[in-house]
Amino acid sequence: MSTNEVAVDLPPDSGTAGGGTAGSVWGSSLPRMLLAVAVAVTVVVLAVMHWSTVSAGAAGLARANSAWLVVAGLGTASIWIAGTITQIGSMSLRPPVGKLLAVQVAASFANHVLPAGSGGMGINIRFLRKHGLGSGAAVGSVGLNSFVGMVTHVLLLVVAVAVSPSLARGIQVPGSWRDTASRAAGPAGWVLLAIAGALLAAALVASVRPAWRRRLAGRVAAAGRRVAEELRGLWGVLRDPYRAAALWLGSLCTPLLHAVILYAVLRSLGVAVTVGTAFVVYLVVSSLSAFVPSPGGIGALDVAMLAGLAAIGVTSAVALGAVVGYRLITVWVPLLPSAFVLAVLLRRRII
Repeated sequence: MSTNEVAVDLPPDSGTAGGGTAGSVWGSSLPRMLLAVAVAVTVVVLAVMHWSTVSAGAAGLARANSAWLVVAGLGTASIWIAGTITQIGSMSLRPPVGKLLAVQVAASFANHVLPAGSGGMGINIRFLRKHGLGSGAAVGSVGLNSFVGMVTHVLLLVVAVAVSPSLARGIQVPGSWRDTASRAAGPAGWVLLAIAGALLAAALVASVRPAWRRRLAGRVAAAGRRVAEELRGLWGVLRDPYRAAALWLGSLCTPLLHAVILYAVLRSLGVAVTVGTAFVVYLVVSSLSAFVPSPGGIGALDVAMLAGLAAIGVTSAVALGAVVGYRLITVWVPLLPSAFVLAVLLRRRII
């Protein structure tokens, strides 16, 4: 921490006491030190909990073709670059590109710890707020990023199903949305559930005092005006052809790079598969696993990917090795550098 930073943290009357300066330095550094230590401890705990998976993947990849593994590793690094491009396209200002890239590297660690990408979204929001965006604009920027990513993934999934409908239908994942839909109560059950929810909401509104209702209505109106202002700003971002191109192209590249990584891992294990087949398998299984949110998709994506590889004729042993290898390259190998970058960003107050 620099001298200027310490001076900013000091209260006006503490400059004459040596103990006050030391206390200010310690008080401002302790939370960030604890966060950095927590990151390191989390890496160790995750490695110990999944040590059998990590060791099995390392043993399997030790016999794989190293050239294809290099391709897979470059694909993982390229995902961070694609995330940086996407984030640049979703905001109205241009932050330092190097720092933004470091934030994407750190966000990948948070995504593997917290479910449904919430960790990475939180880190990006904090970074954008530190670099001049308001809270609403930062949330809107990250939300726009996620929304465009979802839209591009759905569009690519439609293309994949259109290219190979038989393969897409042949991937049967236990516990997926198909099984859930078959066990649902039917349209009548959903209608009754909606009616019950509407009645409950009406009862809650009726039970609130008139003064509270007026105060709540005022706050909702103010929030609505702020949201409208932020939406106008985001619309301005989308109208910029350069930012729009960065936003959509970056979002398009991310699932394609994951498919390339899966393809490279399969080829490293001697599986003769085409890029198109790996593309279809990844898009279908990642879409199915999205219905079961988990940290980094661990668990749901693994089962879905095993089913997808079985559908294209890969033997169980090789499919298991491919899934473990894919996880090792996309999760466990980047985990330590990603955690290190996160700790550095916290220590330097970049996020």
